[in-house]
Amino acid sequence: MFYLIKNQASDQPRLERIETSNALIDSADYAISTAGELLDLYLDTDNASPLMPIITEIRNEIIEDLDQVGSVKEIYGLMYWLLGDQGIDNRGESLEETADRLGDIDIENDSDQYGTLIFHLKDAVERLYDLELED
Repeated sequence: MFYLIKNQASDQPRLERIETSNALIDSADYAISTAGELLDLYLDTDNASPLMPIITEIRNEIIEDLDQVGSVKEIYGLMYWLLGDQGIDNRGESLEETADRLGDIDIENDSDQYGTLIFHLKDAVERLYDLELED
């Protein structure tokens, strides 16, 4: 899947999902085909920018299918970005340790506040193991 952010000066940016990388791209548009490209755009984008909700939406879609992410750095970047958006500090822990800590908090509070986040963290850990085996 390729993502194209149409960034027209008079309009709010809008997201298009395209199946091919052969789409016509204006100089003001952003083409995203990898998690790395998305992370680069994220680092260059101010939190108050109208682009931020769109790139966050793309991040969420990529996180739903981490098999499309091809590097360890990209997985960590996506997960740290997700944790930051949730106001969670990883405290120098591994992703697995962070998931366990959040699970303990949920158990202590008899809640499921972090359930989705824990799922994504554990999915990321699984993908990291897969990438390690591929090397």
